[in-house]
Amino acid sequence: MKNFRILILLSLFIIAPFALNASNLLYGPWVHNISEHGFTIIWVTEKPSLDYVEIVPDDGSNFETKVRRRYYETKHGRRVIGRYHCVRIDSLSPGTRYYYRIVGKTITDDSNPYRPVFGCIRKITSGKRTPSVRTLNVSADTCRFSMLNDIHSNDARYTSLASGIDTEKTDFILLNGDIVSYVQNIDTLVKHTIAPIAVQAEQLPIIYARGNHECRGRDFNKVYELFPTPTGQFWYTFRQGPAAFVVLDAGEDKPDNNHEYAGTADYDSYRRKQTEWLANAVKEPSFASAPIKICVIHVPTIKYKNSWYSQYWITEHWAPILEEAGIDLMLSGHHHKWICSEAGQDGKDYPVLVNRHNERMDVLITADGIDVKTYGVDGKNYNQWKLEK
Repeated sequence: MKNFRILILLSLFIIAPFALNASNLLYGPWVHNISEHGFTIIWVTEKPSLDYVEIVPDDGSNFETKVRRRYYETKHGRRVIGRYHCVRIDSLSPGTRYYYRIVGKTITDDSNPYRPVFGCIRKITSGKRTPSVRTLNVSADTCRFSMLNDIHSNDARYTSLASGIDTEKTDFILLNGDIVSYVQNIDTLVKHTIAPIAVQAEQLPIIYARGNHECRGRDFNKVYELFPTPTGQFWYTFRQGPAAFVVLDAGEDKPDNNHEYAGTADYDSYRRKQTEWLANAVKEPSFASAPIKICVIHVPTIKYKNSWYSQYWITEHWAPILEEAGIDLMLSGHHHKWICSEAGQDGKDYPVLVNRHNERMDVLITADGIDVKTYGVDGKNYNQWKLEK
């Protein structure tokens, strides 16, 4: 009996440290809604928990140098306990790298509304190195990013394409729609959108443009919770260095009364509302003053004879606004093939590049122009395009 007790005590000493450090993390973290002065960190835990974020600038100090502020997700005056965590951090410096760590405790019993019971405090980590992110910087000389689109839950291809991204030189990852084919379950969306690029997503902010396939499925209305924006919509603007971006959402690709939508579609009014916003957004000084102007949208404004409904609609209603704003380039997906539609072609007066579903597009922007290259899963360069101003 004595030996048995000793064995039990030894096992507790061995197991306890691992229990304290065991991570409740299921997916993430990833960064969205980034600006010069802030960003939002999002992650998913396996069990409901009360988590917070600590940050430290890349100034040679560390998390233990001094007491660090704890950033919680709060709603209506209360810290949120849940599985999906979304923490906003503001009042930061432009172009500065910040390291961040997530700490939390799982709730074990919430039956008593006045005395919820929590487990041990755990540091939530997603790898061996501390995640970090660099804020945007309007004064930067360049803007570098990589674009991926039309993955349709092909995790192996997704991971392979993302592995070629240089996280040290890249400012952000642009996900330009249809990363999944539908959103029946929000956990599945995260599993196929974030998990395959977890290494890159914890180091680089994500810029998200919704595709028509992300409009489908039971949990379509939860997608925004994973990719919040400054406007509260899937359309918004941001600026990095010499480049100003306007991100748009064409919604579904067929008419609202198409039988596939079972009477649930209302994208015409959605696009009309977006049109009003777009007309004003491109006149904002931060956008209008940029040397280079980029439009990001999953469905391109290209008018072909066999184009489907939304592609015609946005070309007729949005192309004139974008032309007047002086857009230098539109980046799209949707067609699963490389398309280079130059200015003056296909119903618009600016160039449109459509990336293939099995290639990564790397873009370098300076005040003097745009350099675009695409790479396949084999690492080979397949397409290139350049604009000199």
